[in-house]
Amino acid sequence: MAKKGKPKISKLKRTNHTTNKMKKAGKLKLQRHKQKLQKQKQPLQKQIEYSSESEESTNEWADMLDDEEQKYILTRLAKQPQLLSNVPEEVESNKQGKKRKRSRVKVQNQEGDSGAESDMEEKYEQEQADKPVKKLRPLLPIKTKDGILQRAEEVELSDTESNDKDEELQLEGSGDDHEHQETEDEVDQESDSGLDPGEEDGRVVTTVELLAERRNRLQHEKLRIGALCSSLLESPEKKLKNLYPILYLMEDKLKDGSLNLLSVRKLATVSAAEVFSDILPEYRIRHQDYSDIKLKKDTLALYKYEKELLEFYKRYLVRVERAANLLRKKKGDNRKLDAPTTSLAILSLRSMCSLLEAKPNFNFSTNIAQSVVPFLDSAIPEARSLVTECCCNVFKDDRKGEITLDIVRLINQLVKRRGERLQPTALDCLLSLKIADVQLDAETDIKMKKKQDEKHKKRIVNLSKKEKKRAKKLKEVERELLETEAKENETARLKQLTEVTRLAFHIYFRLLKTAPRSKLLVAVLQGLAKFTHVINLEYYSDLVTILTQLVRDELVDARSRLLCVRTVLAMLSGAGDALNIDPHHFHDHLYASALTVHAASNDSENRLVLEAISAICGRARRVSASVLLAFSKRLGTLAIQQQHHAALAALTLLHQLVQHSKSVSSLLDTEEIVGSGRFDPFAKSPEHCAAHAATLYELCALSRHYHPTTVKVANALLAGGPLPNELLKMSPLQIFDNYNGSQMAFKPAIPPPAAEINRKSGSNRPHVWTQQEFKTHCLNVEENVEITIDNVT
Repeated sequence: MAKKGKPKISKLKRTNHTTNKMKKAGKLKLQRHKQKLQKQKQPLQKQIEYSSESEESTNEWADMLDDEEQKYILTRLAKQPQLLSNVPEEVESNKQGKKRKRSRVKVQNQEGDSGAESDMEEKYEQEQADKPVKKLRPLLPIKTKDGILQRAEEVELSDTESNDKDEELQLEGSGDDHEHQETEDEVDQESDSGLDPGEEDGRVVTTVELLAERRNRLQHEKLRIGALCSSLLESPEKKLKNLYPILYLMEDKLKDGSLNLLSVRKLATVSAAEVFSDILPEYRIRHQDYSDIKLKKDTLALYKYEKELLEFYKRYLVRVERAANLLRKKKGDNRKLDAPTTSLAILSLRSMCSLLEAKPNFNFSTNIAQSVVPFLDSAIPEARSLVTECCCNVFKDDRKGEITLDIVRLINQLVKRRGERLQPTALDCLLSLKIADVQLDAETDIKMKKKQDEKHKKRIVNLSKKEKKRAKKLKEVERELLETEAKENETARLKQLTEVTRLAFHIYFRLLKTAPRSKLLVAVLQGLAKFTHVINLEYYSDLVTILTQLVRDELVDARSRLLCVRTVLAMLSGAGDALNIDPHHFHDHLYASALTVHAASNDSENRLVLEAISAICGRARRVSASVLLAFSKRLGTLAIQQQHHAALAALTLLHQLVQHSKSVSSLLDTEEIVGSGRFDPFAKSPEHCAAHAATLYELCALSRHYHPTTVKVANALLAGGPLPNELLKMSPLQIFDNYNGSQMAFKPAIPPPAAEINRKSGSNRPHVWTQQEFKTHCLNVEENVEITIDNVT
């Protein structure tokens, strides 16, 4: 019979019950609450050093001792056998045998090498003294049986110190040969010296010694950077760590606190930029978290390589941006930068621009654009020209349109922030935008398509099941065809291009309204004239009103007013032809301004006048005959007072007007003059200058022009024939550029004179004697004097 009372419980169940009870009461101390005690380093026990006599066998020391000494030792051992109690037992093992051999050799050489041993001890003590002291952090004391025990732990290195350690390790491991290690040791020695070879000796260092030291260090760093970059380019996946020392050499200070050479920093910056432009891929790297996913070996290696590459690229961009931002002065900053700092900043800016041009679709391209675009407003012309050229190249080569949209947005923000205080050349890069195929009226097209889809939907409702299935299959096939033709990407690109165009015109219209008299007006008008074909018709009337006010404003300079005229006439020659706008104000200004342009004027003004007149010729059917006659006569006047390339362009325009209008051809008829009155070339309006009473007498003067092509064109106009063959396929503006002699190239090439050709060809002309007496004297000497010439061997 079992005892009555509490049932019998197993030991495990009782332990669990007690644990749960203490857990509910909060008295249970889990293992995670226990503080990890740092293991104290136990003092090393001193190893017992055995004497040479105890280690050697009896046979060995017996040979070395005399007979008397052997008798003495044997008698002592007989009386005190405990003398050999400390001698270890012989163990037959290879390791102990080696130790015994080493100890034996040490004992044998102890007396002879006592001086060398003392030197080694001193060297060891010196090395221990030179070792850096480890930083220890005190911890809370703990209570033990022996009492309170103080604790301490080593402090972990900071990020910068760890990076420096990594860079040192990479420096040692980057070169697989002995030469790289030697170069690293030399760099450490140079950095310790601090370019002061006489500092340790206390002697005076001359300038020649400093220059020699600088040259040696620079040559050394050149070879080092070249070796690192070449080995990196050979195998980027294996030698990517070579970027550690290159990025380290871009810093202004070295590890020992000495200043780095500016030339070395420049070399490292340029070399890293060239390396990145070669090894960076064309696509954008997008990483995911693969910590919980098992990857293949090759996939994991590629993932790690791309991650490290992005990290190095980010570090490089941070250093370059820090150096380039020295050119951007904040408000109230009046400090002047020295020439070396400015040159390094411009070099860093050039490196960023080159990377943006080379890899516009890679990671951090938007960040580079954010750093570069504000330099469009820099006070340094070289920085402005670098960024402008970079933006133009990016706009021309960009196929996707993403980076173009980002840059235009940044320029829009810059215009909002700076306004009319912006530099005049800041908007020149917008002229390189590719916005020929733009859908500004996409919203209206979407509405029309929506209405058509609704009608189609009503018709589909009444279809049978077979017809619906057939229509569904057709849609799927069409979608696949669109994917194969990459139509979706093209649609996305057009959307981005449309957004770029809207932002560009938003910039132009903002400046026209807020700052019509600023220096930015020229860039605004050039952009409007170039992209006038994509302007929405709703804005034409407002634009014409604003530009009319600018033409009448006398505070605006002459070139800007000519640009206004050219812009309006370009708008009207395109889509604005459908609008009922009277451009007589612009015709009057152009007719009066064309007379002030001559051969001594700037080529840009000559080109502006010709562009404006060619816009009038493009819409000749909507222009009155009197205006055409007046501008035809003005073209003849321009041709006679311009250089040959502008005269050729003017005569070509005149030839076009003669071919398209019978009234203009009457100016070539010298026998009969239609109408009455007298031509007034100084009249303000082309309609009231009586151009019908004039003749193109300028063509007679141009038929004797110094330029042969101009003579041909003038004779063709007088004869009523066609233009020369070399000019038929070119527009007037192309002729203006091709025949321009500003680059010291005359077209066609001038043949050399005939006299020069005869002289160079060696034509034999008879010799003429000016004095007959001198001729007779020479003949007498030649006949009477005997001349013998000896052959000299």
